[in-house]
Amino acid sequence: MFRNSMGISMIAALATSLTLTGCGPASPRPEPAASGAPAPSTAPAPEPSPTAPTYKILDKKALTKALLPLSAMPTGYSRDESGDSDGSDKTFCNYRQPYAAKVKVSQSYQKGGGLSTQLIMVSLRQYAGPEQAKASFDKMAKTLETCRKDTLDGQKVTYALMNLPGLGERSLGVRIELRGGTALQGFALVGPTLVAAGTGGVLNADADEVADLLGKQVDGYSTVAVEE
Repeated sequence: MFRNSMGISMIAALATSLTLTGCGPASPRPEPAASGAPAPSTAPAPEPSPTAPTYKILDKKALTKALLPLSAMPTGYSRDESGDSDGSDKTFCNYRQPYAAKVKVSQSYQKGGGLSTQLIMVSLRQYAGPEQAKASFDKMAKTLETCRKDTLDGQKVTYALMNLPGLGERSLGVRIELRGGTALQGFALVGPTLVAAGTGGVLNADADEVADLLGKQVDGYSTVAVEE
C-alpha cells in the first residue's frame, strides 16, 4: 500500500510540472496602434546572422517516436505503463496558458521499490508554431518567478526555480517538494515544442540526471524534427 500511494503521489507531481495546457481559450490580444511612416534610415544594414533551424510540425506518432526510449535511461529503469498519459489541465498555481499544445506525448520509467523508488518522465508538447511555444514558455517562466505554493489533489506542494545548463533556445528547472518526496523538472524551448524531463523519489532526486536527460531529449527531438 505504501509503495502504491508513494508512486501515485510522485507521478502526480511530475504530471503537474509537465502539464502546460491552458485552462481555457486565450484572451484576445489588442492590435498594435498604427504609426506614421518611419523616416528613411541611413544606418548600415546589420550583418546577417546564422540561419536558425526550421522545425517540422510532427503528428502524434512521429512525436511519440521522438521520446527517449528505455535504452536511453540510466541502469535499472523499466517502462512504467501506469504513468503514461498526456497530462491533465493542471498548471503551476493554476495560471492561464496563452495557448494550448496541439500534440502532447509523454513516457514514464520506474526503478526500485518502496522508499527507494525513483521515477523519470519525459514529455514533448508541440504547439501550432514557434511563436506559440515561446509565448507559453515565457508565461510559465514568469509565473514561476512568484508561484511558490500550490495544492495538488488536496496535497500541499511547494515550487522553487532550479538552475540548469542552457539547452535549446531557453531552459529552466523547477524543484517540487511534496509530502513524501521531491520531484525535479527541466524544460527547454525548441522551435514549436516544449521539451521536458523530470525525476522524482523519496530518498533521492538528482538534478544532474535531469540536466542529462533533458539534453538527450532535446537532441532526440531535434534529430527528428529539424528540416534538412
